[in-house]
Amino acid sequence: MAIANSLAFLLYLGCSAMLIRRFTQREQKLGAMAIPVGILTTLALLFHGSGIFFTMQQAGGWDVSLFSTVAIATWLMAFITFLSGIKFPIAHPGIIIYPLVALSLMLQVQVPETTVSPLSEPALEWHILLSLAAYSLFTLAALQAIVLAVQEQQLRQRHIAGLIRKLPPLQSMETTLFQLLSAGFLLLTIGLITGFMFLEDILAQHLAHKTFLSIIAWCVFATLLWGRWRYGWRGKTAVKWTLVGFTFLALAFIGSKLILEFLLGRP
Repeated sequence: MAIANSLAFLLYLGCSAMLIRRFTQREQKLGAMAIPVGILTTLALLFHGSGIFFTMQQAGGWDVSLFSTVAIATWLMAFITFLSGIKFPIAHPGIIIYPLVALSLMLQVQVPETTVSPLSEPALEWHILLSLAAYSLFTLAALQAIVLAVQEQQLRQRHIAGLIRKLPPLQSMETTLFQLLSAGFLLLTIGLITGFMFLEDILAQHLAHKTFLSIIAWCVFATLLWGRWRYGWRGKTAVKWTLVGFTFLALAFIGSKLILEFLLGRP
């Protein structure tokens, strides 16, 4: 697992370096660099996936510890980013996403493992996978919102020279943001519904805070999507609601697991 994660770590950083070079250079030569980046990203995803597979084999089932689930979520993020890069080859989202994925792999190797009972029930595994896919999409949406906010601020101040000019048009950025939000909201809705099916004792299962914060995040994103449909919310309003919803979701997912596993020592 450590070797696979280390190789994926190096490959993600290599991809990011090549993408940054492509983004900052004056003359764009997509054909010469697109194939090497695609190959490196494919290899990174394969090694990353191998690390997840070996972790599950070693655990004897679906490992639901913090960094193991983060590894699955970041793999999904990297895969979606890889597909998105086909649409935006110059302003490739991997410039930001791949270093974050590499950081998560490094933390998985460096931070001591916690003992968590593996899952063996297929239906519950699907619930977790849907939830992780939703977290991945909302993380990408939050990063998209930050870039969108910077781009909009620069345009308002008429600073449209340099690297800002290489970003996609503002309307395309907003469209991508709401596509990520809509897909994430759908998966989060299904994840919450299936999660309630496995909820027996919310206090005994240590799921009260996670469930409550996830419902708040769902309400925030539902309000944002409704406001977009009803009133055409965009710009700063969309950015603020996206970041607020993501904050609640991050507290539900990462915050609750950090407290349970590392502070309270519970699975």
